[in-house]
Amino acid sequence: MPQETREKIINAAINLMSLKGYSSTTTKEIAQFAGLSEMTLFRKFKNKQEILDAVIKTYTCAFHSEKLFTNNEVTYDLETDLANVSRTYQNFMSENKKVVLLAYKESGTHDEISETLTVNPRLMKKFLVDYLTEMEKRGKIIDTNIEVVVFSFMTMNLGYFSAQFISGKKVASVPLDAFIEHSVKVFARGLKKE
Repeated sequence: MPQETREKIINAAINLMSLKGYSSTTTKEIAQFAGLSEMTLFRKFKNKQEILDAVIKTYTCAFHSEKLFTNNEVTYDLETDLANVSRTYQNFMSENKKVVLLAYKESGTHDEISETLTVNPRLMKKFLVDYLTEMEKRGKIIDTNIEVVVFSFMTMNLGYFSAQFISGKKVASVPLDAFIEHSVKVFARGLKKE
């Protein structure tokens, strides 16, 4: 039960802070949204900042999980692996879009949000750099600037998520599966050795 109460508070905070921002959300509102008393909230968290820290930790731990990119999932088939990375990224971002919105709203005000929320992109970058370096060693891709390639791949995925997230289908009416299939195919074509 104690963990369930904590999760209710964290989920309430994510919902309210993503809508109103950190400063405009009160602990009283968080408690009410969670269906708890404010006193119960303060038994679990000292203050609103501690709740925000828990929100951020929950977000980064969810992505950091080993289940996302294990060696068992890597096939060393460029299109298959890049499609898996894209799908994992898009699913994760979609599941956590309220936290992403909160991060965009608060990144200028709370440096710890910006710093902590770069953990996931850095993990993805490291995975992709290591993966493409191995692919290059195996002779499966061209000699290239892997850092630039990884940055391009990541921004392509972030761009799709942002277009969906910010404007719905108004900018990008391409379904996720079609985006992944076609963008990865084009991307891989530019990297594969002929």
